[in-house]
Amino acid sequence: MSLRLLFLDELKGYAKSKVMIVLWFGLPLLSLLIYFLQPDTEGVPISFLVGLLVSSIGGTLSGIMLSTSIVSEKNRHVYDLFLIRPVRRSSLLLAKYFAVYMCLVVAVVISLIFGLIIDEFTVGLSEYFLNETFESLIISMSSMAITCSIGIFFGVLVSSVPVAAILSVYLGSQLSSIILLPTFFIVTLNPVILALTLGISITSVIMSINMYLFSRQQF
Repeated sequence: MSLRLLFLDELKGYAKSKVMIVLWFGLPLLSLLIYFLQPDTEGVPISFLVGLLVSSIGGTLSGIMLSTSIVSEKNRHVYDLFLIRPVRRSSLLLAKYFAVYMCLVVAVVISLIFGLIIDEFTVGLSEYFLNETFESLIISMSSMAITCSIGIFFGVLVSSVPVAAILSVYLGSQLSSIILLPTFFIVTLNPVILALTLGISITSVIMSINMYLFSRQQF
């Protein structure tokens, strides 16, 4: 079974899950909620705030879903079935990762569109707002990439569903915020370039570790 078929199968399953339905329909409503609860954002675009919130909430929920689903499948010996098929173990993890990440990207884009619409009707869109929204999008996607890879790491490492969920909540989201820390201390850093660089490099390293550990486990 190829990576493409595994990805499509995982994508179909995650897209129908309750968590993703909440992300796709619930998170965009944050745009309206933020506007009504905090109409004065002191010049910060609603779309920018929404992007950061979506990356935090959506990334955490997706990390939990990835870690708990892997642990659950290990405990139910689901992966035993793949031993008799020509399936690479790395493809199993990559299919899960890309399926969840694709769903997250959809949630972020929808949420940012809602935010931009609110900005347009309230204060009007400007080049500054569009730049801030683009920056928020890049940072959000980079942060979520790291969070999802950490969720898979905990799923591969532990054998308890509650432990995997707790680690994903308390460590996954915290570790993914590392892409923002350098900008607070070095003002000359470009946050977009930094987010892309750290997001790609950290995710690649963690996923490589995940695939190595997963290949060493006995099923």
